[in-house]
Amino acid sequence: MKRLIVTIVALCALTAASAQMRTSYFMEGSYFRTDLNPALAPTRSYIALPVMSGMGMGMNNNFLSVDNFIYSREGQTVTALDSRVESSEFLNKLPQLGHLSLNSNINILGVGFYTKKMFWNFGINARIGVDFTAGKELFSALKNLGNHTYDLTTVGVDGSAYTEVYLGFNRRVTKWMAIGARVKGIVGIANVNGSVTSGNFNITKSEVVGNVYGQLRGSCMMINSNYTRGEIEDTSELFLEEFNPKDIGKSWGLAVDFGAEVRLLSDHLRLSVGVTDLGFTKWSSSGAAAAEFNYGFKYRGMNIDTGEWDAEADGGLTMTEPMGYTRRLNATLNIGAEYNILNNHIAFGLLSHTEFRQLYTLSELTASVNFRLGKVFTTTLSHTFCGRNRPGIFGFALNLHTAGPNLFFGADYIDTSYVAAGQAIAPKFQKSFNFYMGMGLNISKYKRY
Repeated sequence: MKRLIVTIVALCALTAASAQMRTSYFMEGSYFRTDLNPALAPTRSYIALPVMSGMGMGMNNNFLSVDNFIYSREGQTVTALDSRVESSEFLNKLPQLGHLSLNSNINILGVGFYTKKMFWNFGINARIGVDFTAGKELFSALKNLGNHTYDLTTVGVDGSAYTEVYLGFNRRVTKWMAIGARVKGIVGIANVNGSVTSGNFNITKSEVVGNVYGQLRGSCMMINSNYTRGEIEDTSELFLEEFNPKDIGKSWGLAVDFGAEVRLLSDHLRLSVGVTDLGFTKWSSSGAAAAEFNYGFKYRGMNIDTGEWDAEADGGLTMTEPMGYTRRLNATLNIGAEYNILNNHIAFGLLSHTEFRQLYTLSELTASVNFRLGKVFTTTLSHTFCGRNRPGIFGFALNLHTAGPNLFFGADYIDTSYVAAGQAIAPKFQKSFNFYMGMGLNISKYKRY
C-alpha cells in the first residue's frame, strides 16, 4: 500500500500535465479548450501527436507558499516555527482546511475533424490525480508547543491513475448556439484512498504523546489480493512478482462530458457552460487491498550524550478482507462569459472553474484578455482571483495554429513578486503552478465555427 502511494505521487511529479488548462478556455485555435467544454470546437481539424501534444507539470494548493512559511526577523531569514514569529501572524494566513493536489492528463492519441455539420474528436488519455488534505490544527500543533490536544481527523489522501478512451462531437444547432458531448470508457490502473478517522496528539514542553487510527484502501493491477490477513510488517507480499496482462480491464468505468455555447449581441457576447468527468470507476476486488492502521507514540527528544532518541511506539498495520468498490471521478463545472471587440480580434473573458474532488471542492474565478492576430496566432493573459491568490499572479498562453503545425505553450499562476535568500530566489505568494506545452498537426483550412 505504501509503495502504491509513492508510485502515484512520483508519476504525477514527473509527468504531470495540467488536466484543466484554464488560460486556454477562450483561445479559439487551441484544441485543449475542448477538454474544458466539448461545445468549444477548435478552428481547424487536427492530429494530436502522441505524447508530444501535451506535456508539463501541475500542482494546486491553498497553503504552501514562501510568504506563509518564511519570515524576516532582525535581518535574518527564519521559518514560521521560529519563536520570533507570532503564532497569530502565521496561523491567520492559513485556511481552515489545507489541500494539495497533483493532476495530469497525458494525451496519448487524439484526432479531431469537421464534417459538413459536425465536429468529431476521439482519442486516448492517461490521467493521474493525487489529493492530500490537512486541517489548520496540524500547523497549530507544530507552532504552539503548549499543553494542548490537537485533532487529526482532517488528514486524508486520495489518488487515481487510469486510461480513458473518448469519442466526442460538437454540433452548431443554430448560427448562435452550439452543443457538444463526449463519452468516455475508462480502464483503471491504480487507486488509493485513506483517512484518519480518529486521532490526536498532546504536546507539552517535555513530551509529545498521541495516537492515530484510520483506514487505507487501494486497487492496482500489481496487487496480490491473496495476501495474509491480520497484522503485517513486510508489505512486499502485497505486490505481484509478474504482471498478468489478463488483469487489464478488470477495473473499469464510464464518464460523460457535455456543454453548450450561446452567442448574443451579434456575436459580441458568448456564454458557455461545460461539465466534464461526470462518471465513475469500478475498482476490481481481484487487485484490491485494504488495511487499518492504529499507532500510538510517545516522544521525549534526543539524549545529547548518547545520541539516542527517547521514543516509544506501538500498534501497526492490520490487513483486512479486500473488496471491490466504486469511486466517482473528480467532476468539473466550467462557466464562461466572453465579450469580443474589434471584429473578434480582442476578447475579454471571465471563467468560473469548480472541481468537485473526493476530499474537497475547489472554486476559482479567472479573468483574461485574449488577442487573436489573424487566423494563425492567439495569445492570452489571465489572472485567477480566488484560491487565496494575490494580485500580481497571472497566467500566460500562446498558440500558433497554422494550416500545418499547431504549437501551444502556457502557464498559470506566474508570480511577479520574488524574495531572495542568499543566492537563491523564490516566488513570494505563489501557491500553485501549471506549466504545459504541446505540439500537434492541423489538417484543414481555417473554419470560423
